[in-house]
Amino acid sequence: MLFGRFDNSIDEYNRMCMPSKYCEDFDLRGPEAWGGAERAKPGKLRKDYEGRCVIVHGVDRCLYAFTLKGFEAFIRDLEALPEDDENIRDLLRHYYTTANYCDIDKQGRVTIPPLAREYAGITRDLATVGMNNKVEIWDRGTYEAAVSGINAKELSNYASKLKSRLKDGGGPK
Repeated sequence: MLFGRFDNSIDEYNRMCMPSKYCEDFDLRGPEAWGGAERAKPGKLRKDYEGRCVIVHGVDRCLYAFTLKGFEAFIRDLEALPEDDENIRDLLRHYYTTANYCDIDKQGRVTIPPLAREYAGITRDLATVGMNNKVEIWDRGTYEAAVSGINAKELSNYASKLKSRLKDGGGPK
């Protein structure tokens, strides 16, 4: 599970450092290769680290970085929706056409593709946010503006009401 916020930046080569807390989730070798007990010390990667992610344009002018399996599961869930729905086709098209395989090097750096940087308005300072099955990569100013008006109590009340409606067979209102 990916969670937490990290402030970082991109360098002159358009690379960002994936927070080390997240890197094991993006390791292609997976826990079976390192037995779980041989994890690297916090902030350090193993010398045999092989990382890769899929970066796509998110819905809030941010980027999503998925593990390969996470992206496949995300797309599979969308493809299970009715394919005759134009909105679903457009959403799938959005994710498929903006997806990029991106390697994570042994220092934990990933190059953000040019169109992705442009879409998210990324110039230098980033907010990197773990969101369960993906990492959101934001221009830090855009992120600060997006979360500045959030009221957790109001959102919690909304979630409770939505959960009740969905349980009773209704939908969001």
